Amino acid sequence: MNDSSEGKAAISEKRYVLGRREKGSRGILNIGRYYALDGSLGSQVYVDGLKPHVILTCGKRGYGKSYTMGTLVEEMALLEEEAKRHIGVVVIDTLGIFWTLAMPNRKQEEILKRWGLDPTGFDIVVFSSEENCREYERDGIEAHPFLLKTSELDTHHWSQLFNLSPTDYASAAIGRAVNACEEWDDYAIDDLIAHIKNDTHLRDDVKAVAENFLHMAKSWRIFDTEGVPVEEMVKGGRVTVLDISPYPEELKIVIVALLARKIFEGRIRERKRYERAVMEHHPLDDEGIPLTWMAIDEAHVFLPNEPCLSKEPLIKQWMRQGRQPGVSLLLATQRPSSLDPEVLSHSDIIICHRLTAQEDIDALNKVRPTYMAGEIGDSLKKIGTEKGVALIIDDTSEAVHVIKIRPRMSWHGGEEPSALMEQ
Repeated sequence: MNDSSEGKAAISEKRYVLGRREKGSRGILNIGRYYALDGSLGSQVYVDGLKPHVILTCGKRGYGKSYTMGTLVEEMALLEEEAKRHIGVVVIDTLGIFWTLAMPNRKQEEILKRWGLDPTGFDIVVFSSEENCREYERDGIEAHPFLLKTSELDTHHWSQLFNLSPTDYASAAIGRAVNACEEWDDYAIDDLIAHIKNDTHLRDDVKAVAENFLHMAKSWRIFDTEGVPVEEMVKGGRVTVLDISPYPEELKIVIVALLARKIFEGRIRERKRYERAVMEHHPLDDEGIPLTWMAIDEAHVFLPNEPCLSKEPLIKQWMRQGRQPGVSLLLATQRPSSLDPEVLSHSDIIICHRLTAQEDIDALNKVRPTYMAGEIGDSLKKIGTEKGVALIIDDTSEAVHVIKIRPRMSWHGGEEPSALMEQ
């Protein structure tokens, strides 16, 4: 990020908390300072980290959306222990860039000092492919293979994986195998293949296509009879990075759809336990799934305008019903125009970096709140071209702000590479 304005930062004890109605300094996430047109910086700006939110970060490539997501994840890791132990953070990493949260940001050490911060690496746990895990372990990062339980996929998941219509013969063949194996809780892909091979109701050409699809899925080495329990993925006080960069897009969608559904269902159960504990005046243990923040980079992949399997849990459950069970979404995209319109309407905080594509600006204008004077495009012009500056729309306070995102304490892995490596 370009930090030409850091030397002008004003010393101020004043603070503004986005997404919160009541006052208080507990559970707040420091994301930056107010930004003036002359480049000077004012009061600290925070985001409420205790209540459920849908936060959308958008902007054209290279202007800070993934950087801002990383900053918010850092702040979740910096929460006071009393709050942090009840919150789990899961980062859906589609490009393999968030492992650098574990590494201190020495590159911007001088800038960090001017903000009163220090380069810091954070404790994270990574789940990814076996090959990636070996690389992460060499870097001293705790890493575990990510596995999906084969029996948790239904016919719709398999159709999504292979880009099949439900009416395709191959899809029907796989569906018959899934239905036949439903009585077992721990079947493998080989069991599905064996059933298709022995299914006398299928033509040989249909069998061959369906078996080839399943052999392809087996080659990804992600399907297992057990899978990784969701309780291992989401733990209070921990940042989990799920690096799904090695997998094809269809599989990424299935992974997010399954994980989002399991977390939501787990939080429904935990909310019932919470209410019973309050009514009966006894302490609640920390054994179940905690309040969860899911951070999703490249959100347009999972929440597009067109039909998509992952929209079912993310929109119908997390966005429409997420406040009661206590689940939050932190989304980042460079293409807001490609998002399902419900994403924009459900976002209570929108952090918008520079945008120049008219279709993206038009998409934001469609949900422009009544309390905002003028078009969003006009406001975006005012923030200029400096990287890291953002327009923020906060529905809770019904206010619009322009801020400078604070520098990352950990290394940012999403910067564009150069043919001339910096020393």
